[in-house]
Amino acid sequence: MKVVFALALSLILAGCTVFPVPESPRLMELAPASDLPAFGQALPASLRVDTPLASDPLGSTRILIKPSAYEYRALAGARWRESIPVVVRDHLLETFRASGAFANVMTDTSPATSQLTLVSELTGFQAENGENGTRVVVRLHLQLLDNRTRQSLCVKDFEMTSHTASTTLEDLVKTFSAVANDAASATVQWAYNCRVDR
Repeated sequence: MKVVFALALSLILAGCTVFPVPESPRLMELAPASDLPAFGQALPASLRVDTPLASDPLGSTRILIKPSAYEYRALAGARWRESIPVVVRDHLLETFRASGAFANVMTDTSPATSQLTLVSELTGFQAENGENGTRVVVRLHLQLLDNRTRQSLCVKDFEMTSHTASTTLEDLVKTFSAVANDAASATVQWAYNCRVDR
């Protein structure tokens, strides 16, 4: 009995298990925006970019595919590095800063005050199967707020789509990046024009 007990104890202490260790999922990120709109001069205003509102499953870290209009599925073995709303917020933030459209751009976690806030609702960030193949869809409802009056200066709905070469992880993330870049660049141009027109 002592030999059996000693053997069992050594196996436990060695961390041995009969169960396979699951492989960690791959953490994916959007590529930085390219082909940014050019602005001759930054607007003398500070802008806060809020994290988009989103309900499940768009509030998760899963890479989503819709095989039909009624169903969501998660891609196995990979996920976004953060929840989808945070990934979209960070991408918008980086694009606004790289464009030079506003004098200062901050995230909603910053304690600093700002003159404007970009508020958004995320209603689409998935790949969809259709008759013409698989496409990636990004849908955003945007409002630019004046923080002093809390008035909506401009409101806009964006839907950006692009077909993907295949449903492999690499092609999907490449297409997600391209569509997110188009959406972010269009958002920057829209917000800039909104401010200039007032």
